[in-house]
Amino acid sequence: MTRNFLFLPIICLSLAATESRSQSVDEILVTATRLPDSLSSGVYSAQELTATDLNGPSLGLDAALRSVPGFGLFRRQASRAAHPTTQGISLRGLGPNGAGRTLVLLDGVPLNDPFGGWVEWVHLPPATIQSATVVRGGGAGTWGNSALAGVVRLDSRLLSADNLRAELRYGSKNSVAGSAMLKADTARGSISGTAHFSDSDGYFLVGPDQRGAADRPAARHNEGLRLSWRTEVDSGTVWSISADVASDTFVNGSSEAGAQTDTYGFSLSAFNAGNGTGPAWETHFYARRKDFESVFAAFDDTRSSVRPVLNQFDVPVTGVGANVLLRWLDVNDWTIEGGADIRFSDGETNETFRNLGAGFTRQRTAGGEQLVAGSFIEGHRQVTGRTLITVGARADYWSQTNGIRREIDLADDSVLVDRNFAGRDGISVNGRAGLRTQISETVDIRSTVYSGFRVPTLNELYRPFRVGNDITEANEALINERIVGAEVAVLWSRDGASAQATVFRNDLLDPVLNTTITNTPGFNADFGVFIPGGGSLRQRRNVDRVETWGVEIDASFQVSDRFLVRGGYLYTNPEIARSRVAPELEGNRLAQVAKHQATIGLSFTPTERLRLTADVLLSSDQFEDDLNSRILNGAATVDLYAGYDVTESIELYIAAENLFDTRVEAGRNAAGLVTLGPPVFLWAGLRLMF
Repeated sequence: MTRNFLFLPIICLSLAATESRSQSVDEILVTATRLPDSLSSGVYSAQELTATDLNGPSLGLDAALRSVPGFGLFRRQASRAAHPTTQGISLRGLGPNGAGRTLVLLDGVPLNDPFGGWVEWVHLPPATIQSATVVRGGGAGTWGNSALAGVVRLDSRLLSADNLRAELRYGSKNSVAGSAMLKADTARGSISGTAHFSDSDGYFLVGPDQRGAADRPAARHNEGLRLSWRTEVDSGTVWSISADVASDTFVNGSSEAGAQTDTYGFSLSAFNAGNGTGPAWETHFYARRKDFESVFAAFDDTRSSVRPVLNQFDVPVTGVGANVLLRWLDVNDWTIEGGADIRFSDGETNETFRNLGAGFTRQRTAGGEQLVAGSFIEGHRQVTGRTLITVGARADYWSQTNGIRREIDLADDSVLVDRNFAGRDGISVNGRAGLRTQISETVDIRSTVYSGFRVPTLNELYRPFRVGNDITEANEALINERIVGAEVAVLWSRDGASAQATVFRNDLLDPVLNTTITNTPGFNADFGVFIPGGGSLRQRRNVDRVETWGVEIDASFQVSDRFLVRGGYLYTNPEIARSRVAPELEGNRLAQVAKHQATIGLSFTPTERLRLTADVLLSSDQFEDDLNSRILNGAATVDLYAGYDVTESIELYIAAENLFDTRVEAGRNAAGLVTLGPPVFLWAGLRLMF
């Protein structure tokens, strides 16, 4: 694909829009993408970010969402410079890993990769998102599998008439990004298209004091196109069909390492807000195909040369699913919600490995199939004008089938490993309950208890990987993760000011961690791998229990009509309370979790046309590894944004990310090599709407 190819459909849609206007077709306004929020949204911890919040200095949506303390990818790295398999997200520090423990939805359709659970953030430009709601905790509830730590619900930006919205920005490291949205109304509904691209020379992942001649910047190029058709029929049902295609090419810090992902998606959605005689309902069917390949490489001691050590040359993935939500209003003073969902995933990795300097000597195929299907029912009742209660239950069936691992010697095609894993299945039952009551005109109290689960991904079960000299093996024997949690919050609001303080306790049962087996170099007979000097061998394993309690604080203060101050803080200290597979880990803090995280934001509009914002993100020290032997120093970064409306249709802006070029440590290997997050980035941009 090329940029010109991607924007051609937008140009065609523009011509269609012009034609529709010339024929004076009645304007069709389809402005909703789903049912209104459930009554339970006021009981569980949720924070909404508007389009204005999301369209700030950051290039990526993941960076914009970091204004919610506790939100983060596996490592402190921006998605534009992160390997695709490390872009799963976590909330409240609940054990970050590559798969993530948070479900991400776009217009009701899951975005988590069917094979690995991560999210393609580079294909979600903030300009195309109307709002993002971050639900922290809450258990399985409505959402089911993958929503262990919470849910990020994204709603697409919808244009209300025949018009075009576009953005183009250019910045440091020869970085350019653009997106365009167009909507054309016709007699049979509305047609819309969204296209985006970004291209950057990237930045070095290693500091100049440790960098060698073989290091390369983490360059990236991606592009995507989405076409949709929406209409509303006489019954009040809104139908939409969407198809998308996207491509991402990533250089992972050297001439030999990188990744390529091609994604193809389709979805069919419908909802009806109800007419008083029947339930309101919402349903989605979706299918996604991904072709992924990735090469991992290792440097020599002086970083003057590099060689590939793992070539995942073909990782095909397919995901198919559907969900339905029903809502009955005023059933004996209750609002009743029920629904069901199902998701099937099929994927495998085909890879060559064991390169000791003369080329790859072995080839491996590993993968399987997974099915998760569940249903839930939940009731909400406004007991009095001041008190709301909600209670619900959910049951899910899961299965893992057709798991294989086959390895051959490339020299003579002899079979070294030939395993077919027995299928496994089971049922997971969860529930949640909450209460919110108003104790005065300015103060509310809410409290909740909940449980949830997550089925290990096909990636965790079957796909090993290697980063530099650190090797991580898969584990087909992993069992489901579970969570039991409770929280109490006090909410206060008055005269343009609001604050919320939440105390929570979570017990994470059987979490999957990358557990260190040994740091001793040489051949390991148990796993059949060679561990280079300065490296380590890990395996994904279930530890018994991780316990954490924490405090969240969110506040905002409208100082005047033109000046807003907002802030957030999270304290959390998840510790491994019990680990029979690795007793030495007991008492350790989870890797990649900072005890203290905070954000401070200022928004100032000195004139009707000028908007200024400043955001400060702070994070304390955290550990890189499960042994708590590698420390990543804390960091405080500052982002600035200034936007000026030249006309009602044109905005010019400048922005700075990490203004003071703070050193952000994203990783540290066994030899002490530190990988770094984004340096200072300066941007200039243009937004158009016609």
